[in-house]
Amino acid sequence: MSKLFFDKCIRNQFDTLPSGWAFYALLSDAGYLYAGYTAKLSRKLNFFQNKAEEGGLYGEMWAKAISVEYTIHPLGLDALIHFKAFQAVHVPAYQHRLLPWENYAYLALDANRYPFITVVEHTNDDWQYLGPFRSRFFLADVLDTLSRILKIPYCETGSYPCDKFDKDICRGWCLSLATAQESGAEDGLEKLDALLKEAYLHPENGILELVQKQRDSYFNDLEFTKAALLDDEIALLAMYRDWLNFLYVAKQLEFETDSVRVEGGRIVWCRYKNREYQFPVSATAFRANESLALNLEAVDESRIIYDFKVKHATQV
Repeated sequence: MSKLFFDKCIRNQFDTLPSGWAFYALLSDAGYLYAGYTAKLSRKLNFFQNKAEEGGLYGEMWAKAISVEYTIHPLGLDALIHFKAFQAVHVPAYQHRLLPWENYAYLALDANRYPFITVVEHTNDDWQYLGPFRSRFFLADVLDTLSRILKIPYCETGSYPCDKFDKDICRGWCLSLATAQESGAEDGLEKLDALLKEAYLHPENGILELVQKQRDSYFNDLEFTKAALLDDEIALLAMYRDWLNFLYVAKQLEFETDSVRVEGGRIVWCRYKNREYQFPVSATAFRANESLALNLEAVDESRIIYDFKVKHATQV
């Protein structure tokens, strides 16, 4: 394991750290402060340094940190196994106080309730939930894109109908919720329910291909500026499809190798440096409306396991 002593007054000092998946542990004079795994160590340490400027627990921890231990691994699964083994032995001072998933969020759908689709922090109510997603900004972009393409709700005000209906960028589904105006609704809520499920719950819904086709049409017509404007939209929809495919299979991920056993999308046993570790995983009783929802604390681990399974399918 490598070790770096750092000066918190120096900017960009972490940029020369090696790339690749890494296990890391921050230390103070008194011992370990926090440990984790990351796809890019320099980015993670710069995040801690920037976050510390806001104060709070990050500022408190970073003020005590004097060095970082790290090991670069060839695969994300290897870094995860290292972390799980480390966590079984050590309890860093801030490990259970800083939650990397604290800003993750779920999408919630309900065609019969305003605002029809929303971003929430939990799955305690009776909406149809999917997620969590790591970025609220990403979710906002997805909602904006799909609502614009399909003219489905992305309600940003507390009252309805809003100016999106007046501008013809939404079909005014909310009118079906107001009995007095129901006859003025262009489409019923049953159709909205089908559209929401098709847009947000079906990975192969053809929307990505539709945008790609439009982009190619612009390009072939030498309208390069218009084509370029759709590149970000295509990348966004591809990322959403990828995450949705992950959510569909995450809870069913099971396999075993010489160094790890996975059940229900979590590591339940691993071998690291000739020592074996067992990890009991409590079975969450998910409701039917949470079929595509994972526990916040499980999603990062399950994603690494999913990526390993997809990329190394013939080995497991």
